[in-house]
Amino acid sequence: MGNVLFIFAGIPVYSYGFMLGLGLVFGSLIACRESRRRGLESTDVFNWFVLTTVVFLIVGRVAFVFALHGWRTLTYPWVLFTSFQVDEVAGLIGAAIFGTYLLFHLFPRPLVFLDAIAPSLALMQSFANLGSNVFGRQTSVPWAVRLGYFTLHPMPLYGAVAYYVVFAILWRSRRQVRFDGQLIIGFVILSSAAQWILLRFREMSAVSWDPLLYVLPAIVFGALWIWLYVRAPLLPSSRRRGQVSFVSWLLSVLGVVLTMAVVFFWRLG
Repeated sequence: MGNVLFIFAGIPVYSYGFMLGLGLVFGSLIACRESRRRGLESTDVFNWFVLTTVVFLIVGRVAFVFALHGWRTLTYPWVLFTSFQVDEVAGLIGAAIFGTYLLFHLFPRPLVFLDAIAPSLALMQSFANLGSNVFGRQTSVPWAVRLGYFTLHPMPLYGAVAYYVVFAILWRSRRQVRFDGQLIIGFVILSSAAQWILLRFREMSAVSWDPLLYVLPAIVFGALWIWLYVRAPLLPSSRRRGQVSFVSWLLSVLGVVLTMAVVFFWRLG
């Protein structure tokens, strides 16, 4: 349901892959812009994004195929290229390990780089959620998604909105950074809080994650963030006055959320 977004040259374009691709494009562009503002080489930032994405796809694809065929994958390696499905967890683990290696190899100040990409990480997750087809538990809310005889929470929309709010907060805060690591720690806190909220709408199973796995990082990193923020020097008054008004910021967020809702229900229609 809503899995194929459109047909291009006779080839089906899937909603998840298309939205993930858009997220990678916009996320890498924003990260390159922020990296230049912070004195980093935009080429290194772009290479980091490209290489970690390639590792995610390769590791995720190999893990997905190996789970189906086991060691027979070595006998019939062409099955790796017969579809585009990937094991997201395995891909993320591989990308995280390789990305961490590149982080210390390419950037002398890793926390500055992580602050530069923190908003992009949230934006990419927002796009990826918007293209997902994993729905939540049964509900009777008016905006529920109907799947056969079931009406389910639109988890992709909830996740997209949650991570766009995370992006908007980080983007608004990017010029008021008082210590290295402020934005990436903020991303961990807000992401953990968002996942904890989203758990209420997911279909739970025996292998579902414990809510404490999201609460504890939010508490620990929240305490660390407050401690570092209090100890950091104050910003110049000119930088504190440079923000867009809160009302304008809130209206822009609401406009994007409304657009997301329209796109989400359009692709399911």
